[in-house]
Amino acid sequence: MVAVILAAGAGRRLAPMGWSKPKCLLPCGTSTLLDNALSALAERQVRDVVVVVGYQRGLVEAALRKHRLRSESVVNDEFATTNTLYSLYLARGHLGEGFLLLNADVLFDPAILDLLPISPARLDVDSCSILAVDNCSRDAEAVKVLTDAEGRITRIGKDVPASPCAGEFIGLARVDRSACAALIQSLSSLVDAPGGRSLYFESAIDAVLADHSFVAAPVGDLRAVEIDTPEDYERAKKLFGAE
Repeated sequence: MVAVILAAGAGRRLAPMGWSKPKCLLPCGTSTLLDNALSALAERQVRDVVVVVGYQRGLVEAALRKHRLRSESVVNDEFATTNTLYSLYLARGHLGEGFLLLNADVLFDPAILDLLPISPARLDVDSCSILAVDNCSRDAEAVKVLTDAEGRITRIGKDVPASPCAGEFIGLARVDRSACAALIQSLSSLVDAPGGRSLYFESAIDAVLADHSFVAAPVGDLRAVEIDTPEDYERAKKLFGAE
């Protein structure tokens, strides 16, 4: 199974701390956000990685070459005016057989990937897509999920009410191949719609939930921090003991 990492953005909100490189190259301890993700994938025998690059792409591609993975770059030249939906759309040629999806600006415990099994042992999740969800956090500005009684996601987006949502989507997912064709069609339709390229990829997932099963996998005590601001970065360093 291929892993798709979205790493095209510039991370302008980190400018107050003097950071001007891609967010995925933020150091945390002895490694970077990207190193953490790539190492976690390699430990789970995921060797094929597609990274959507844009802002200072050369730095990200140089970092990729340090890892023994079969990596490929997809270039989003419009990174300054588009969002993650367009980045994932550009990688659509790699999505057909199922894939792992990672936002590159998330520092996470590698064990979270074990909640997104590549070859699920349980038949009841074999045709499900799985989203890792922080069930202890419900920030109003975060992408949140609403689930039914069986844990299947019925809505996803920033506009989902904090109550009674099931928690925040942390930007790590496994998309089953049974949902790929519909997701690609959803991406294509939204990209062509007015304002579609400025949307987050979760909008494309939300559009296919009625016909395809996506379930929430609570991360419990496992740690994950999406880093958008200097405050997020400080929180991540404290949480992971990487100050």
